[in-house]
Amino acid sequence: MEERLITAVANHPELYDTTCFFYRDRNKKDLAWRKICEATGQPEDICRRKWKSLRDMYCKEKRTEKEKRSGSAAGSGRKWKFSAVMRFLDPFLTPRETSCNMVGTVENSEDQGQPEEAAGESRSEGMFAMN
Repeated sequence: MEERLITAVANHPELYDTTCFFYRDRNKKDLAWRKICEATGQPEDICRRKWKSLRDMYCKEKRTEKEKRSGSAAGSGRKWKFSAVMRFLDPFLTPRETSCNMVGTVENSEDQGQPEEAAGESRSEGMFAMN
């Protein structure tokens, strides 16, 4: 069933190609899903859920493939059985931007060469005056 579903979805670019004119047309997408259901012989909700699961699994497989580094311990080397069939999605999968909450510190040129406490004292003298 999975391979039939994958090939049926591949024939309807309005479901995965964001550059397709009909990608945002809800009626076209619903019609495409009805045609896919006829081709696979499964109910629409089952087809949609199964497709989402297959697509997510493919994305995960691509991510792990990309993250493997040279010299890392060799894995099992087995690829997911639908990887080859789902390659038609490659041009349409874009990795999301990652962000980091780490802020790089830039040292002032006047602080270089001074011990940390001395640099801290010179900056905080005016802030906390003790009388």
